[in-house]
Amino acid sequence: MNYYRISIGLVLVLLFGTPATASDLQQGIHGMKWGSSISEYDELTKVHEANQAAYYGNSNMVYQTANQPVPGVFYGFYRDQLFAVFIKLRSPDQFSQLERQFTIKHGKPKTTYYPKTRQTVHRWKDADVKIKLKMKESTREFKLAIYYAPLAASLNQKQLDSIPSDAYDNTPSKKDTTVKSAPLLDE
Repeated sequence: MNYYRISIGLVLVLLFGTPATASDLQQGIHGMKWGSSISEYDELTKVHEANQAAYYGNSNMVYQTANQPVPGVFYGFYRDQLFAVFIKLRSPDQFSQLERQFTIKHGKPKTTYYPKTRQTVHRWKDADVKIKLKMKESTREFKLAIYYAPLAASLNQKQLDSIPSDAYDNTPSKKDTTVKSAPLLDE
């Protein structure tokens, strides 16, 4: 009888517990829904535009992971719909923490190493959401990109990552008292 109760309990946890954590990124990120219009977010400021894609930052928010602030978070809108978030990471610690977090939530990544650029790219897929965690050894750059595939598929790869590197210099200062702070992802 105890075996039966434990089995039923385990099944209920798997049925109801997994979708709650798996759906975190399925709905969107930072309170913004995939496919939503830029007009819904007054706090965002345009930092770059290329063809039908525009990229926005929030100068009133600092996100952190691995007990460190993240240097830049930008939201991509394609034809006025949220299709991606691009995040520049500060350190190998942030990269490692996110790699562990995504592996726990989404399983072992598909990993590709590009010897010419000395870049490692980890990829996860969760239904309509694609996650890329990149580390370029030669320049010690660490980036995270999360795409909503139904919209991102309309853009070519070059357009997806077209945020100029100097846009990351316009991130909020921790000294500004009007800046809010929040975790980068639910951990």
